[in-house]
This record gives sequence, structure tokens and C-alpha cells, in this order.
Amino acid sequence: MMLTKRVLITGAAGGLGHALAARLAASGYHLVVTDRPGTLETASFPAGTEFIDADLCHAEDIGRLATRLGDQEKPIDLLINNAGIGIPGSVTDVSADLLARHVMINLTAPMQLSQAAAQAMTKRRDGQIFSIVSLAGIFPLKDSAAYTASKFGLRGFMAALSLELAPYGVRVGGLYPSAIDTDMLRAEMAHPDGSPLNFAGSAEPLSTAATAEAVMQALTRGTLETQLPRSEGLMAGLVMSFPTLLRPVFSYLERQGNRKKQAFLKMLEANTD
Repeated sequence: MMLTKRVLITGAAGGLGHALAARLAASGYHLVVTDRPGTLETASFPAGTEFIDADLCHAEDIGRLATRLGDQEKPIDLLINNAGIGIPGSVTDVSADLLARHVMINLTAPMQLSQAAAQAMTKRRDGQIFSIVSLAGIFPLKDSAAYTASKFGLRGFMAALSLELAPYGVRVGGLYPSAIDTDMLRAEMAHPDGSPLNFAGSAEPLSTAATAEAVMQALTRGTLETQLPRSEGLMAGLVMSFPTLLRPVFSYLERQGNRKKQAFLKMLEANTD
């Protein structure tokens, strides 16, 4: 008889996290979900879901999640680092506290939770650690330097972690999506410094359902990096192989993305009328 597997998902209250929870529950996973206190609507999750209130800006809350990940009596088979923050603004204007929050939520917390998961999973010689990164982990975003730095760091951490855990049969991977149509994207676009690169290229903002399905496929394949859409990821990697191209390519993409950004904002305005 196949035992039910457990997944711990951070940032599960809404957007992609909630879509992932629904998709994984439908696949037979027992859910352990976490988000900031007061944000998890228990009625929107299946019966038997385990809820953990935790703010990833607080070291003690990360510590409680790490303890849960280390529980071998109720082992976590899959960790999904989904929680993130992305508040735009020039480095010269944003507060030092906001810079630190980006690093804490987007990088430090996933590192520490992945460490706790790795320590438990290597003992069992089984498990999977997966992070929702961003194409900003490959290609930088102007006016989102802290966000970019945290995602570049997370990409490097996941790559190194995969090398360490491969001998133990623990799989490591990440999704590198372009813009996903979530409250986080809408808030960013409402900000004067919201990056038009979210709309560059041929891609439209991804739905949470489609993105969750892409995660499921990536988990099955066990690949280290899955770029979504793949064409955008290949372009980003190519440009960053020749750093002298960064400024002219960025300027072109910014002009292209601005047209779609304005159309997106008009759509949001029309939907609120």
C-alpha cells in the first residue's frame, strides 16, 4: 500500500501557493501549509490540512518551520519554497529595512528551510526540495535590485544544493517563471517603478493554474531548472553570457514591455469599475 506523502508549502494563502496546494492535494499529497498569521483561510483547504502560521521575516518563525521539517515521525517528503516579496523601487530610494526583507523572505528563509529539509531527507535518502525562483534569478530587473539579488542568490543556492544532495537520492529543482497574474504582480504594476519587463517578449502573464501544472511536471521530471516560458529563459541566459549586451537589450525590452504594461493596467482599471 502506497503511503501518503506530505508536502510543506510556504506562501500558501493565495496566488500560486494556493493553486499549488489544490493541485498537490488532488495528486494525493497531505498538505502542510504556512503563511503569515491571519492569512490562511482554513475552509479553502482540504480536510486534514496542517496549518502553521509563520512570518518569514522572523527568525523564530523560520525556526518553528525548520523543526517541523525535521520531524521524522511525520516526515515532509516535498518542500516547496513559494513565499516571496517583490516591492519595486530604486536602490537610492527604498529603505534599508525593505532591502533586508527581500533578502530574508526570498533567500534566507528558503536557505534555512531547505537546510532543515535536507538534514531530514538525507537520513531517509529520499525527498525533494523545490523553489519558485523567477526569471529575475537569471536576468536583472531595474528598480528591483534587492529582488533580483535575492533571486540570483536563490538560484545559486539551489544549484549547489543539488550537487550536495544528489548522492543521497534527494532531488532539488526550481521554477523560473516570467510574470504570473497574482495580487503581487498587480501591486507591482500599480507602483510607478513596476518593471515593464514582466510583459516583454511574446508571453502574457501566466495563470496560477497553468504555473501550478508546470510545477507538477517539473517535480515529475526532477530537473534542476525549469524556465517558463522556455524561450524567455533561453534569451535571458544568452544575454547574460555577454554582459555588454545587457543595457541595449534591456532598453529594447523595456520599451516593448511598456506597451503591454499599459494595456494590463487598463484591463485592471476596467475590471474595478
